[in-house]
Amino acid sequence: MTLAIAGQMLFKKGIEASTLAPNIGSIIKTIFSPMVFIAFFVYGVSAISWLFVLQKFPLSIAYPALSLTYVFVVILSFFLLKEPLTSFKVIGLTCILIGVYFLFKSS
Repeated sequence: MTLAIAGQMLFKKGIEASTLAPNIGSIIKTIFSPMVFIAFFVYGVSAISWLFVLQKFPLSIAYPALSLTYVFVVILSFFLLKEPLTSFKVIGLTCILIGVYFLFKSS
């Protein structure tokens, strides 16, 4: 989960420094820009790690737990990217947390 969150932060920072346009040259240039390239690598490691998680836990528990990444991405976006944290976002995050709590409680 931590790697997926780091990947998202890296993608955002990388794309902010990019001049991405809807053409193949721009897309390739963006993919191979350092921050975006590292983000893809981190996501790749995250996918491999996910295989180990699936080996140990039921999918019905592991996959819903991934929704916690939404919570951490919103919080980190507020602190690191200076994105607004609105009351609606807080309500949404609270709903996610309550939902994950009940999923784990019912297992």
